[in-house]
Amino acid sequence: MNRFPLLSKLLAIGLLTALLATALATVSGLVDERRQTRQAAVEQIARAHAGEQTLSGPVLAIPYTETYPVRVDTPGLPGQPHTEMKTREAVAIQFPQTWAVDASLDTEVRQRGIFPVTVYTSEQQARGRFVVQPVRPRVSEGQVTLGQPRLLLGTSDLRGLRSAPRLRVNGQDLTVTPSPADSPAALPLTGLLPAAAATPDTVLQVQLDLHLAGTGRIAWMPLAHENTVHLRSPWPHPSFDGDLLPSQRQVGEGGFEATWRIPSLSTRAQQQFLTHQREPAGAVEAFGVSLSDPVDPYRLADRATKYGLLFVLLTFAAFFVLEMVKRWRIHPMQYLMVGSAMVLFFLLLLSLSEHMPFALAYLAASGACITLLGHYLRHVLGGWHAGLGLAGMLVALYGVLYGILVSEDNALMMGSLLLFGVLAAIMVATRRLDWYSVMGTDARPAATAHHPG
Repeated sequence: MNRFPLLSKLLAIGLLTALLATALATVSGLVDERRQTRQAAVEQIARAHAGEQTLSGPVLAIPYTETYPVRVDTPGLPGQPHTEMKTREAVAIQFPQTWAVDASLDTEVRQRGIFPVTVYTSEQQARGRFVVQPVRPRVSEGQVTLGQPRLLLGTSDLRGLRSAPRLRVNGQDLTVTPSPADSPAALPLTGLLPAAAATPDTVLQVQLDLHLAGTGRIAWMPLAHENTVHLRSPWPHPSFDGDLLPSQRQVGEGGFEATWRIPSLSTRAQQQFLTHQREPAGAVEAFGVSLSDPVDPYRLADRATKYGLLFVLLTFAAFFVLEMVKRWRIHPMQYLMVGSAMVLFFLLLLSLSEHMPFALAYLAASGACITLLGHYLRHVLGGWHAGLGLAGMLVALYGVLYGILVSEDNALMMGSLLLFGVLAAIMVATRRLDWYSVMGTDARPAATAHHPG
C-alpha cells in the first residue's frame, strides 16, 4: 500500500468511520433505552395517581320494548299466513342539545427517580340541556313501551375521581353509580332518572361537577349538538392536540386559557359513538391538551445523534484537506481519538440532559469536547494557531447542530446550507492542489508544519 498512500489513507478513514458509526448506533440505542425507562416511570406514577383522562357524556339512554306484528306461515296450511306479535328490547341513545364545560387545571411535577412526571387535578363545572325526542318503533306498525331512562357519563380512568361526581337534573340531585354490566354504552357511570323524564319534549337541565386527577393529558368527546369547553391552567407549555383545535387561546409564562366551540356539524363524534358504543375510547373524535415538556431531552438527543456521523465525516474531511493542502501527516490513530471524542459528546449530552435543562447540557457537553479537542489538536497540528483554528471550526459545527435541533422547521435548510458551505470550502482550499503528487515523499510531519527547514 506504500505505492498508493492516498488510497491507503482513504481506506483507513473509511474503516474508522464505520467503527465510529457503530459506536453512534450504540449511543442511539441507549437513548431509546432511557426513553423507555422514562416512560416506565410515567406509567408507575399514572398507576398510583391516574392516567390520561378523556371525558365522555352525558348521554341519555332510554330503554324500550317494541311490540310489532309479523306475518308467518300457518303450520299445515300453506298459503294461509297469520299474524304473530313479536317483541324486542333496545336502547335509544340521545345527545344533549348543549354542553358547556368550565374547567381549571392545576399541575404538579412528581419525581420517579431522576425522571419528572407532570400530573394534574381539574375542577370542572358543566351545564347542559336535553330535549327528549320521541322513541319511534323500527317497524311502522310497532308499539313502544318506554323503560326507566338514565344518564350515562364517564372518564377514561375512574381512579382519577377525587370525590363522587355531583349530578343534578332540573334542580334535583341524582345518585351516580357504576353502570351495570348490561349498560348500552361503555360509559362507566350512570344516574337513574324518573320514568317521566322519557316523555317526549321533556326538557332536562343537567349540571355536573367533577373533581378529577390525571397524568399528562386531558380531553373531551364533543357529543352534544353544541359543545363549549373553556379551560385555564398555570401550565405555560400546553400542546393542543386531538381532532379539533381551540377556537380561542392565550398562552403565556403565567399559563394558558383556551376555548373550544364545536357544533355537531363539524364532527362525526355522535355517529362514531353510536357505532362504537361498546368501545368508544380511541374510536370517537376527541380534543384536548397535553402537558408534556416542550423540550423533550430524549427526542432532541436522538435527533442530535442522527447527525453524529455527519459531524465525524465533516471533521475527518477537514483533517484530510489539511493533509492535502498543508502536506501534514495525521495518523489514523489521531483520527480515531478525535472521532471518539465526538462520539462521547452525544453520550455526555444524553447523561447531562437528564439532570439539567437541555440548553445548559448541550453547552456543557460541547464546551468540554471542544476544549479537549482544541488542546489535543494543538499538539497534533504543531501549535496553538492550528489547534484554535480547528477548535473554531468545531464551535461553528456544534452551533449549527444546536440551531438544527431547536428549529425543527428549518432543519433541512440549515443542514443543506451547512453541507454546501463545507463542500465550497473544500473546493476552494484544494482548487490548486496537484492530486497526482499529493501525499508524496515530500510530505512533512504536522509538528514542523510552521517551521520549514
